[in-house]
Amino acid sequence: MPARLFILLTLLWPATLFATEVNDATGRTVFVPDRITHVLPAGPPAAILLEAVAPDLMLGWPSPVTENVRAMLAPAAATLPQIPRLTGHEDVTEKIQALKPDLILDYGTVSPRYAALAQTTQQRTGVPTLLLDGSLPEIPRTLRLLGTILHREVRAETLAQFAEALLAMPAGPNARTNSHPRVVYARGADGLSLAAAGTEVTDAFARAGWRVVAPDGESPFCQASIEAIRTLDPDILIFAEPAMRAAIGQAHAWQTVRAVREGQLGRQ
Repeated sequence: MPARLFILLTLLWPATLFATEVNDATGRTVFVPDRITHVLPAGPPAAILLEAVAPDLMLGWPSPVTENVRAMLAPAAATLPQIPRLTGHEDVTEKIQALKPDLILDYGTVSPRYAALAQTTQQRTGVPTLLLDGSLPEIPRTLRLLGTILHREVRAETLAQFAEALLAMPAGPNARTNSHPRVVYARGADGLSLAAAGTEVTDAFARAGWRVVAPDGESPFCQASIEAIRTLDPDILIFAEPAMRAAIGQAHAWQTVRAVREGQLGRQ
């Protein structure tokens, strides 16, 4: 083949023909374009991971970002708009396709639900979709993998080494005892879906020396009541929903919980 013709065909061929095989956390083999310029984070954890490694490739944020938070972000990510959230309950396939991402990235718990979501999303949108493991021990490996995929190896290696240093530190002084502080981590619009101790979502609290408390159950999350939370008597309440802080101030029942009365509230 003449050299000029080869160069012309190379320029005209879509970048997806030059793809890399990636095995994600579900065990799926996904063909990812070598040249990636637009990445869509499927949910908030994926957005945080992507902002740390390659903020210039982000299409936007899948959840609201306050002005205070934007002030702490990299310039490339601080002005990005809000985009549809794939991990929600709405079918946003057409909205995602309109954004024309080269890659869709999900990050967090590797469960049958999220594995199926990654597979379905790729089938519906035609966009390569990866689910990466969000457990604490896997953070260094996940950072390096994403850095390789996005050609941000140097940045990813710096972050991975920092994560390894943090993970190597001894756990907080209360991690092996029943002493305070006791923490309840709650999700949902009503703040009544409580995370159990010893699960991926509460690993960070345990490493900080906090004792996670929740009603007995086999699921990582269980539905509770305000009365049940009052009985658990946590020193700290952590809500995943930002709106919960304002909501509990208007609900008399929440004032019966000691942590609420003492203002020991936070959000993830």
